[in-house]
Amino acid sequence: MRYIVIGAGAIGGTIGGKLAASGHEVVLVARGAHLDALRAKGLTLATPDGSRQESAAIHTDHVRILPVNGAERSGGSSWQSLARGTGSIEADYLNGEIVLMARERGIPVPVNEVLQRLANQAARDRRPPGSATPDEVLALAALPAGAG
Repeated sequence: MRYIVIGAGAIGGTIGGKLAASGHEVVLVARGAHLDALRAKGLTLATPDGSRQESAAIHTDHVRILPVNGAERSGGSSWQSLARGTGSIEADYLNGEIVLMARERGIPVPVNEVLQRLANQAARDRRPPGSATPDEVLALAALPAGAG
């Protein structure tokens, strides 16, 4: 089966890499510096079992984001959840999964823990995206400003 992964970042790249490793035909769609890196170095899937190079077609993002009911859309799904003020966000399934896996392996991931907590608080309080600056997040994670 052929899969097209639009947004081949950390999560999309991992899913695409796992699909490719399972023998599926995979097309990764990326843009910007990430696209340049994928074209230059290909996709390396790093897991606790080691790193391996995966074979996948790499394409630029030709997807056009159009207004919906006259409203501009921007950002990923978490950004959109906060912008719409839905009161919920998928942080427990994104950063929360990273936090859980790291905890099981004894690896500290303070930024992911802070991002999960802040995202859930922002959704619950119906705060807009961008309510916390990167330096505020790093301070909450007890890291020096500019460390990220």
